[in-house]
Amino acid sequence: MSKGVFLMIIGLVAVSVMFCVTVWTLPSTPYLSGAFLAGAASASEAVVLPAPTIFAPGVISGPGNDGTPTFSPDGQTLYFYRYGASPDAAIILESHRSGAGWSRPVVAPFSGPSSDRQPALSPGGRMLVYVSRRQVPVRLGEPPRYASNLWRVVRTASGWSAPERLPDTVNISERMHNPSIAANSDLYFTSPRTRPGQVLTWGLYRAAYRNGRYDGAQPLSFRDGDVLDADDPAIAPDQSYLIFGSHGLHAPLGQEHLFIAFRSGTSWGPPIQIRYDGDDWRSDSGNGDGEPQIGPDGATLYFDSSRSAPINLNRSRAQFLADAARLDAWDNGNSNVWTLPLRPLLDALRHRKEEHADAAN
Repeated sequence: MSKGVFLMIIGLVAVSVMFCVTVWTLPSTPYLSGAFLAGAASASEAVVLPAPTIFAPGVISGPGNDGTPTFSPDGQTLYFYRYGASPDAAIILESHRSGAGWSRPVVAPFSGPSSDRQPALSPGGRMLVYVSRRQVPVRLGEPPRYASNLWRVVRTASGWSAPERLPDTVNISERMHNPSIAANSDLYFTSPRTRPGQVLTWGLYRAAYRNGRYDGAQPLSFRDGDVLDADDPAIAPDQSYLIFGSHGLHAPLGQEHLFIAFRSGTSWGPPIQIRYDGDDWRSDSGNGDGEPQIGPDGATLYFDSSRSAPINLNRSRAQFLADAARLDAWDNGNSNVWTLPLRPLLDALRHRKEEHADAAN
C-alpha cells in the first residue's frame, strides 16, 4: 500500500548500505529496440484505461488499510496485509476463492508476532517473500535494533517453512520494501537511495539469483536518465516489463502515480505513466496509487489507493448519516485494493512494435 507520509519519513533516516560488486545482466528475453521505445509513450498515451474497480469490497477491501494482494498461480489463493492506525500492527492475511467469492481472511501461518507486510509470491507459488520489521544484529558489539528486512518462506509438503531472513546481499538497508519475484527467482524491491546533492528518496533494485544464491543488489537504470523517485516494483515473470509507483520522476515530488517501463537491453526504457479514467483525483496526503501487482492471468493490474467518494459539505442530514456509516465500510479514506485491465495497454504497445517492424521491412 502507498507508504505515504509515514513511510516516507521513516524511510529518510540514516541508512547503512552494503553493496557487493557484480555484473548487472538480465536473462535473455525479447529485446525492444530504441525506435519502438521512442514510440511507446505515444502509443500508451492513446490508451486511457477505464476507471478502476474496487476489489472484493467488505472482504479484502475493508475499513482498515489493505495492501495489494499477491496470488497463487491458479488464482484461487491470495495473501495481503492489513493494518489499522499504525503500520507497526500490520499482519499478513490469507484468503481462498470459492463459488461464493473470497473467504474471510485469516492470519497467514508464517505471519507474526512481528509487523509483517507486502507479501509477494513467486510465479510458481513455491516461495513467498515479505517485509518483516524485527530486531536484527547490526554490528559486532552493538545491541540488535529494529529493521524492516526481506524474509522468505518456502512451500513444503507440510505447508510453509519457518521464516528465513534473506542475506545481506539482498537486505542492503534497514528500510526494505515491496519485493517482487521473477520466474527465475530474481528479486526486485525498494530501498532508500542516496544521490549526490539530492535528498534521500526511494529507488528500485534487483538482486539476481544464480546457482542457488542471490548476487549483490544493483540499482535499476533507465535509458533516458536517472529517476528521482521510484518504488513498489511489480516485475513481469519474464522481466520484459516493470510496473512501479513514483511520487515524481523528476523534481518536484507530488502525488504517487503508476508507471510502466519496458526492458531495453540491460537497462529499462523510459517510464510511461499508466493512464485511466479518473486518474487526476487528488489526495490531500500525496498518497496516490501504489503497490502494483500483476495478476496471475497477466491481464489484470491490482494496486492500492486511498481514493474514496468525496464528501459534500453542503449535505442533508440523510447524507450526513450515510457518510457517517462509511466509517465502518471500505469507502472511508483508508487504502484499499483496486483493479485495472492491463491487457489493452500491453496490446497497444505490442501493436506499436508490429507497426515498427512493418515499417522497417
